[in-house]
Amino acid sequence: MAGMVSLLFKYIVFGPFQDDIKDLNKNFKTLNDNLREIRVSIDELDKRVDEHDRRLDRHHERIKDLQNKVWGGN
Repeated sequence: MAGMVSLLFKYIVFGPFQDDIKDLNKNFKTLNDNLREIRVSIDELDKRVDEHDRRLDRHHERIKDLQNKVWGGN
């Protein structure tokens, strides 16, 4: 009897929500995939920013050296 009630409960109560639950799971998977791609993109951008920062530092030092040569160390 309890098994029959359980089956009825499963199909009557949860049956209509099966497609919604499947859609929700699919949407969560898509969201997780998108977040993973965003994390990868952010990591790549961080690397590029770091490289640009290093290049900017080198340019700054070169400009200082040129100024020192031109203006005699002031």
